[in-house]
Amino acid sequence: MKPLELALVGCGAIAQAGYLPALARVPEARCLWLVDLRRPLAKRLARRWRIPHVATDLGAVLDRVEAVILAVPNHLHAPMGLLALERGRAVLCEKPLGRTAAEVRGMVAASRKAGAALAAGMIFRQYPGLQAIRGARVQDMLGRVREIRARYGTPLDWPLMSPDFFAREQAGGGALLDLGVHVLDALLWLFSPQGASVLEYEDDGESRVEAEARARLALRLVEAPEGVPCLLEVSRVRRLDNRIAVVGENASLLIPLSSAAAPSLVRNGAVGSLPVSASPPRTARDCFAEQIRAFARAFRGLEATVADGASQIPVLELIESCYAARKPLTFPWQAYAPWN
Repeated sequence: MKPLELALVGCGAIAQAGYLPALARVPEARCLWLVDLRRPLAKRLARRWRIPHVATDLGAVLDRVEAVILAVPNHLHAPMGLLALERGRAVLCEKPLGRTAAEVRGMVAASRKAGAALAAGMIFRQYPGLQAIRGARVQDMLGRVREIRARYGTPLDWPLMSPDFFAREQAGGGALLDLGVHVLDALLWLFSPQGASVLEYEDDGESRVEAEARARLALRLVEAPEGVPCLLEVSRVRRLDNRIAVVGENASLLIPLSSAAAPSLVRNGAVGSLPVSASPPRTARDCFAEQIRAFARAFRGLEATVADGASQIPVLELIESCYAARKPLTFPWQAYAPWN
């Protein structure tokens, strides 16, 4: 297969930690251009990763590549994605695909009109454990599903290069949009619900963007059309247990939100292995490489595990419904404050 010739747009933290190391180990794709307004930074990274060209304007390179990877702040995802798609170029865009469902719908429409692939950087889809569960019959293992609990949190120690991350207008949201988008995509991808609704949502983002968020959802599964309760919790300040727990009438399934851990089955208090096989554990760089390979396959019209653009519409709709139902998040110590 001829390597997919592409441009990487944005030379920030996710490009340096994820995409550039991954591109160096993926023969299915070849990065020809680095695009960033900070030309000295782009030139330095281009020398390090042996990328032949740099530019400061995305429009100037679109006629010279087949695809682009967008690793830019959230408010640039839709305008840059539309620019590339309308020129017939495939797009792999870092999460979230858009700040709103309307932005995602616009990108999906442009993708279909141009016949150009559109994918979102939902890296959880490259985790071997999640891939194994997606192909399994969960009800056969657990019996009727009674509840789903999803928790994902990690202290924010990312080497940020822009203040846009903390500006509501530019970022679109906080912990829910940044971390929760991964978990919600994983839930919809794993269980293919017939629908999902928001019952309750709380966060601590009174002033700017939230660092803590909790939601109570209902997922309408084929085997439970009335809706299965789903509790979602995300945090930018605390390390949570980072897993999806699926509680059934006969057993529980624990799905780590990690590329290096395998799912397990809990029955009668004993933890056992699953009756499904998974690929060997992967590192974070392995997952970025697999995502780029999947994007190259999608570009060729082949089956791929990459998250296509249309799959992100219900994810962003759920996030918007959460924000619309927002209530202030209360903390345990507030109930005992002497002035309450």
